[in-house]
Amino acid sequence: MEIYTIGSGTGVPSLRRGSPGTVIRAGKSVMLLDSGSGTLRRLLEVDIDFSEIDYLLYSHFHPDHTADLVPFLFASNYGSERKRTRELCLIGHKGIAHFYEGLKDVYGKWIIPQSYTLNIMEMKDKEIAFSDFSLQGFHLEHSDHSIGFRVTTPGGKAVAYSGDTDYCPNLILLAREVDLLILECSFPDDRKVEGHLTPSLAGRVAREAGCKRLLLTHFYPPCDDCDVKGAVESQYSGTVIVAEDLMKLAI
Repeated sequence: MEIYTIGSGTGVPSLRRGSPGTVIRAGKSVMLLDSGSGTLRRLLEVDIDFSEIDYLLYSHFHPDHTADLVPFLFASNYGSERKRTRELCLIGHKGIAHFYEGLKDVYGKWIIPQSYTLNIMEMKDKEIAFSDFSLQGFHLEHSDHSIGFRVTTPGGKAVAYSGDTDYCPNLILLAREVDLLILECSFPDDRKVEGHLTPSLAGRVAREAGCKRLLLTHFYPPCDDCDVKGAVESQYSGTVIVAEDLMKLAI
């Protein structure tokens, strides 16, 4: 698998970090997990065209994670070269179909597929098998519609993606012994906000889950002024990676 951090920040504007967006390439399948503002254009900076994306996975429906869904659907109908023809899967917690219907009420025909099929999948605490990977979803503690994803290849490689979350038992289950845990780390330890993790909590999650590597992302600006990695390593002895925009990893 290949993992691209498209944006390692939040909804707060930052010259260093863009809004959340992560790409996972598993075999011939390409999935985009969350798409904050600017994701669609920044994909091009890692040589990924939006037309390559087969799966759109949303951890929850807050604006900083979904802002580029409408531009993605609009561009799929009006691409400069050709309209999209192959199926697109939109996946999230129960409620994502309702979320999409609400967007249609606002934007109408401009985001309704014209030349392709949009398959909407709602999931929670179950596993779905696709050709190149299997997908599990675990409800996490952030909002009523928050879900973390676990992607596993036929060869047994596994990546977990938390989206926004606080510490909770399901987060440990999601991340259990994965090859890479992509974990939010929003605020420094002295500025804990409910529904989010701090570096020390992220380290605790990684230690309890026994993940092999930890990739930290979703940083609010105060995190760039503290020793995030050091605080995590006080709790977790494995490999810690602090995400930067356009970073690429392989497992």
